[in-house]
Amino acid sequence: MKQIKQLIFFAAIVVIIAVSFWPSQASAWGRGHFYVIGTGPAGPRTATLQALDTIKQMDVIIGNEKHIKLFAEYAGSKPVLFDPWTGIWDYKGKIQWELNKEELDRFKVERFRIRDERVKKINALLAEGKDVGLLDSGNPCLYGPSHWYIETFQPQDVIIIPGMGCDAAAMAALGKSTIPAHGTRLVIQTAPFSLMGWKMQDHRPLQDHRPLQDHRLLKDLAKYESTIILYMALWKPQEVFADLQKELPPDMPCAVVYWAGYPDRQRVVRGTVADMGEKLAADKEKFMGLLFIGRFLEGKPYEAAMKRGQKELE
Repeated sequence: MKQIKQLIFFAAIVVIIAVSFWPSQASAWGRGHFYVIGTGPAGPRTATLQALDTIKQMDVIIGNEKHIKLFAEYAGSKPVLFDPWTGIWDYKGKIQWELNKEELDRFKVERFRIRDERVKKINALLAEGKDVGLLDSGNPCLYGPSHWYIETFQPQDVIIIPGMGCDAAAMAALGKSTIPAHGTRLVIQTAPFSLMGWKMQDHRPLQDHRPLQDHRLLKDLAKYESTIILYMALWKPQEVFADLQKELPPDMPCAVVYWAGYPDRQRVVRGTVADMGEKLAADKEKFMGLLFIGRFLEGKPYEAAMKRGQKELE
């Protein structure tokens, strides 16, 4: 038994020494990696240990001013290559949906030119064996804009570090079970422009993009008891709820969690399908909020679902 313990101890020492002196993967094959780091919704407090450790290990950081400030302790004095979002969502200071036709035509070309120039810079650093880390909010694979860059690289060049989405922080703020909840069959996570298009009109199946006025998709979804989570729903709330009111009961409860996960800014606004559009239109915040719709906001949704399940088993 003593010999086995000695062997285990010796093996552990060998591993520690090997890790200390073994060259990094990048230096081993001469090429770095492009890391996309999910940082959570509200800075280091809601980031994972893996994300924080990865930021420390990067040679170069990509991030906007807000992210650089939030993670300054972990980024240290590492060089910041650029703000990845400037020029991707705006053109000469104007947001994309505020552009006229001529500006929009130029923007369509310009945003890809900017993206491609930045990708060249990243690739040059990878070729030097540098690891480059892009700081993305929340969960990079759920409405994560970092895919503007990710899809330009070979899969072996990219490593995505998962992050907690703002949906998790917002659900915690609401304190309710989104599913199981009463008779809820599914949870729908989408955005108004994904559901109804940029012009806020429901559309046909993917093979036919002509707009419809009958809100066919909403009508179909309304047949099933569900929890709906809408991202980016605050910029045109009255239009969103004008559509929702056509298919959902007026007393259907709603809630918006603003600045989910930020201890000093988080707040919740509650209402119904009938009055939520006006409430959100009157609020100054038009981006940092997540909209929830569903009966899960009423009573004890989890207990109700459990009792319902017991009846089905009888």
